[in-house]
Amino acid sequence: MSFTDNFGNPKGLLGRMMLVSMDREHLPMAKWAYPKIRFPQAGVIADIGCGGGYNIKRMLTMSDKAEFVGLDISDESVRKAEKVNRDELGKRVKIIKGSAEKLPFKDNSTDLVTAFETVFFWKDIRAGFSEVFRCLRPGGSFAVINNYGDPNVDWEKKVPCMTRYTAEQIDALMTDTGFSEVAVSKKDNLFLVISKK
Repeated sequence: MSFTDNFGNPKGLLGRMMLVSMDREHLPMAKWAYPKIRFPQAGVIADIGCGGGYNIKRMLTMSDKAEFVGLDISDESVRKAEKVNRDELGKRVKIIKGSAEKLPFKDNSTDLVTAFETVFFWKDIRAGFSEVFRCLRPGGSFAVINNYGDPNVDWEKKVPCMTRYTAEQIDALMTDTGFSEVAVSKKDNLFLVISKK
């Protein structure tokens, strides 16, 4: 596995190191986005592409009774997310392996789905968005948070497993999927696109 492949599916020692590094790099983006997301105080919150589980640990403080499900395609991510959230594992937190294109959730079963810096690595973003729509309850929200990066850099060439989307493209994809009330927030290269079912 190449170094860049670890961005989309961390594996081995390099993957474990990358998960810690990703958390440090993603923290400012997450802190910027949190106040803009309405966290339900009960129900189910799913974090797709949960990585090392750091966002779940932080989001636990934003919802008193909600249950959190972290999902990632990487075994290393699942192990790290379980370790990071061990105090709440089996109580309010569950970490599972899976892909965005085939979510292991029942129809209308989640209240909020978050995707922090992950949709750029989904193999089929349209299928992933359809799956999120399916599993959300009516009125539930979907939040996509990303750092677009330097627009002058060819990131797809640097990281071949990545497909970069603008906030406007995410907006259009959500609308095409059937989401409503799509709202876009931006700060420098960061963006949050949030919508409702």
